[in-house]
Amino acid sequence: MNARIVAGFLSLLSLCALSCKKADFGEQVILATGTEVTPIVKFTVQNTPSEYLVTATATAKATQDITVTFALDTAAVSRYNKQNNTTYYAVPDSALSITNLTTVIKAGTSASTPVSVKIISTSPLKDGRSYLVPMSITTVSGGNMTVLESSRTIFLRIARVIGFPAVSMNNATGATTGTPGTRGHFNAAALFDGKNPIQIPNFTLEIKALCYAFRAGDGNTNPQPIQSVVDWGDQEETTTFGLRYGELGTPNNALELTGPLGAAFAYNFNANQWYMLTLAYDGNNLIIYVDGVPAATATGSVVFLFSRMQFGQVWDGYDTKQYFNGRVAETRIWNRCLTASEIKLNLCGADPNANGLIAYWKLNEGSGTIFHNSASTGSKYDMDWTKVYWDPTALGDDALVLADKSQYLIWTNDALNTCSQ
Repeated sequence: MNARIVAGFLSLLSLCALSCKKADFGEQVILATGTEVTPIVKFTVQNTPSEYLVTATATAKATQDITVTFALDTAAVSRYNKQNNTTYYAVPDSALSITNLTTVIKAGTSASTPVSVKIISTSPLKDGRSYLVPMSITTVSGGNMTVLESSRTIFLRIARVIGFPAVSMNNATGATTGTPGTRGHFNAAALFDGKNPIQIPNFTLEIKALCYAFRAGDGNTNPQPIQSVVDWGDQEETTTFGLRYGELGTPNNALELTGPLGAAFAYNFNANQWYMLTLAYDGNNLIIYVDGVPAATATGSVVFLFSRMQFGQVWDGYDTKQYFNGRVAETRIWNRCLTASEIKLNLCGADPNANGLIAYWKLNEGSGTIFHNSASTGSKYDMDWTKVYWDPTALGDDALVLADKSQYLIWTNDALNTCSQ
């Protein structure tokens, strides 16, 4: 790549480049275009190469040609993180192509010729990380305008549009409604050393879900309005937390939290829209986040026991009554309570080596019968759908029976499966 920094010069750029005063009224200055309100601007990358044109702007028309030179200032990302308590990463050099670093504001104009910043590959970008391309004004010659320090650096935040495979839980690729016996057989629990659950005092549980349609009706209909999505817990379900839509007496597009802290509800979900659903518990309060935004709270004391991961309703008969009419992806278990900002950074994917990540099923295999654990704990938490468990007696006594549910595993990969972050 032909964009390099003269380290000695950029070391002179202090934190003032991020935080110094705004321009006084009527002051004639030069700034990186688009940084008047915030130094971070969105750079959407759907295909590669994708281009963003960086320019400089003068607050008054130039009376003579002004030469403005930019540089890729990777050190500015660390400075920004330190000042704003964020965790952005600088885009790796191998993903970038930058040209035309020397630009000109022609006499009689106020905008410079552009610097071309291109993302030429997204392969070097890791899931679960938010990336910035930091471009700083290094020199200005000609005229008598100075650089506005708070707008010296523009940070291009990479917003990738990511497609991904996912799992359909209604066992069909056709119509999204069904009759008893035709849907809902994608329902089972995977056990991991079931008699010896791990204890997690503070935790975060996550799943990405899309509902094709929310069912109407009451408890006497089949299928019911209730759509059971997921349960995280232990083999005996002593501290199991679950999520389901359409609890009787609530709107059919309301999401219910079930578990040892009681019920809590989040409302107004749309059909055919992906949501990242997160339960974050700090030892006293459990917050339900929807796409990183707090939606409901439950309070109480509990130590989460984990040795069982369940999709759908495992009681015989309830599989077709309460099947989830939708898709799931990005399922995770953490041994710490994530902050809202951390959750938002992970909407499209998480770093498999992130601190506290115990188990991580991306559900993006696209074929086969195994959900692989992407976290550093490895195959210990792989889920093989030829060897899962369900309750054929429907007595709710957790008399689980080994079963092969692989025939009901249906992968999807179409225009619905996209994420932008």
